[in-house]
Amino acid sequence: MKHLLPALLELFAGPECPAEQFSPDSSKVIGLSEVVVSANRTLETKRDIPQQIDVLTARRIRLQNPATIADALQNSGWVFVQKSQHGGGSPVMRGFEANKVLLVVDGVRLNNAIYRAGHLQNILSVDANALERVEILNGAGAVMYGSDALGGVISLYTKQPRLADSTGFAARTTNLLRYATAAREKTAHTDFSLGWKRWATFTSITATDFDDLRKGRHGIDAYPGFGEVKQYVERQNGKDVVVANDEVNRQKFTGYRQLDVVQKLLFQPKTGQRHLLNLQLSTTSDVPRFDRLQTYRNGALRYAEWDYGPQKRLFGSYQLELTRRRGLFDVLRLTPAVQAVEESRLVRDFGKDVRQENTEKVRVLSANLDLFKNIGRHELRYGAELTHNRVRSIGEGVNVVTGAVTPIVTRYPNGSTYATQGLYAAHRWEITDRLILSDGLRYSRVQVNAEFDPRFFDTQYRQVDQSSASLDGNVGLVALLPAGLRLSGLVATGFRNPNVDDINKTFEQNNGTLIVPNPGLKPERVVNYEVELSETVQDRLLVSLTGFYTTLRDALVVRPFTTPDGKTTTTYNGQTYATVATVNTGKARIRGVAARAQLALPAHLRLDGTLTYTQGRDRVADVPLDHISPLYGRAALTYQQAKLTAEGSVLFNGRKRVHEYSPSGEDNLPQATPVGALGWYTLNLRTSYQLTRSWAVQAGLENILDTNYRVFASGISGAGRNFFLAVRFER
Repeated sequence: MKHLLPALLELFAGPECPAEQFSPDSSKVIGLSEVVVSANRTLETKRDIPQQIDVLTARRIRLQNPATIADALQNSGWVFVQKSQHGGGSPVMRGFEANKVLLVVDGVRLNNAIYRAGHLQNILSVDANALERVEILNGAGAVMYGSDALGGVISLYTKQPRLADSTGFAARTTNLLRYATAAREKTAHTDFSLGWKRWATFTSITATDFDDLRKGRHGIDAYPGFGEVKQYVERQNGKDVVVANDEVNRQKFTGYRQLDVVQKLLFQPKTGQRHLLNLQLSTTSDVPRFDRLQTYRNGALRYAEWDYGPQKRLFGSYQLELTRRRGLFDVLRLTPAVQAVEESRLVRDFGKDVRQENTEKVRVLSANLDLFKNIGRHELRYGAELTHNRVRSIGEGVNVVTGAVTPIVTRYPNGSTYATQGLYAAHRWEITDRLILSDGLRYSRVQVNAEFDPRFFDTQYRQVDQSSASLDGNVGLVALLPAGLRLSGLVATGFRNPNVDDINKTFEQNNGTLIVPNPGLKPERVVNYEVELSETVQDRLLVSLTGFYTTLRDALVVRPFTTPDGKTTTTYNGQTYATVATVNTGKARIRGVAARAQLALPAHLRLDGTLTYTQGRDRVADVPLDHISPLYGRAALTYQQAKLTAEGSVLFNGRKRVHEYSPSGEDNLPQATPVGALGWYTLNLRTSYQLTRSWAVQAGLENILDTNYRVFASGISGAGRNFFLAVRFER
């Protein structure tokens, strides 16, 4: 154990070793011997970690052939995913969603100052075709990651450049062309790596074009016409016109386009020293907000336009990695990074000539320092993290006829800042060969500053200066019992400081209320308890059952709100709204179970199953919490022999009755049936055949029964019967 982790780290980081060499093909190996990174920011075996971790490998993503990474997460059966539009995908983990789930790309956090509490689509800015692996760390992760990791951490690792071997030069390439029928999707992807003895590059480019998504035709007999799009709005001869949809199962205005680019440059002047430059760009066309475009008021369509403007993410990081035994560390990794994020909302009511355009630009500077030291049976990981967010918020009213532009209220105070600082230390002690203790501690500090424009806000909202600190820890124990049994337990705390979106947002909600700023918010805090029992027969069987219980204090929820001057209504953009705001509720709790099963069968078959059940409640108001997903899971049977891989699967969700919905409106009850979200399942078949050493063809039929279904809290129906065909060339 003394030299194992540093050696594995060199294997993982070293470009001469592809990911598949240290991460065995999940279709062949069953057990807990897989190596993961996210739990403690260094390589370690899943078996030694007391926290539940799921791993989505590049091989599994390849077989799924997903359109987006959100689809890959949903199809895994491990993560619940909500969608309000086709260009959406908001992961939910253990009853937490959006800004309570931390997204990390190549070791750098994506969550920024304006990640909201409702539903997010930011994970779509990471290209599934460029990924080497995804690690899903369930439960509070504050010690290693600080604020926001309440429900868990989704760590996405993009492919790495690879140095050449003794031949002096190596070139590799992967190319994909894909077409899918449900959204008439067209995807083209290429990536290539060039490697020399000291230098290597990696380039990835993916372009995708989605048309309007077709929903399923069958399965909701009790509510005929559910999800059908009978009308939509067009602009004709300078006027808004309601048009009858002659293809009611085609969800009008759901198509969009996306471009993703990754460029990496690696320099390794000598063994034990690596320099990596990592550049990423993701951008989209306008993305129509489908659920809003199908919103009716007084029996008529309310909006003529409701689009997210192009979602842009520009990411740049440099990483210095030193791997050698020293007094203070065996491995050091320093990662400064910069991100420029832009998003916008383009909204125009039916019959109106003025389009409200709200644009947000966020610049994020960050730096991570991570160190590892091995001392006998003890492993020490420690480091620091700094981030600084600056928000530029712009509001304009644009007359679509004359082109005249006038200022309107901004979504956030322009020039708001959000900054964090953190110091952490984590320790692992291999007490015996069968007993492993893990513990850690982190000190975090967060500052939020904002100044409101007096043209649009009363003086009570003029300025916010907030600062908070948090001390978080965890302790876990793993016992490796005889006969392949493993028992683990963990207690971990976490927190999420209110960000610019929580404190300062002004926004009209879909239920007709207006959310207004609340400068008096405090951080929400959790304590997570979990225990897992598993049985492993190496390369044959893995069965695990995880129980978790999370308590929340000062949980952030949306509730009716009385402003400091005693008002319960607010006039906004010429209309009067009932006022709501994000507030702290005293106590809440979430509990649930998660089961995993993998079984190797004769005749080259493998059976996989997942099941997750969650329940949550605000214990002060005695109402259900929002974002609590119904029972969900997946079962799959996979055949792999020689050149052929085939998988049949069923993906399913339980129902969510009306009385189980949160009163906050975040669960989108108006988008469900009169009795709530119905249970559903889809049958799916995917195949891959290796024609030659370089050429492969893949095909699949998803939602074979053409089921009409809508995922809980979603504003768009799932894809109907979807046939996809893909051709791959790799060398």
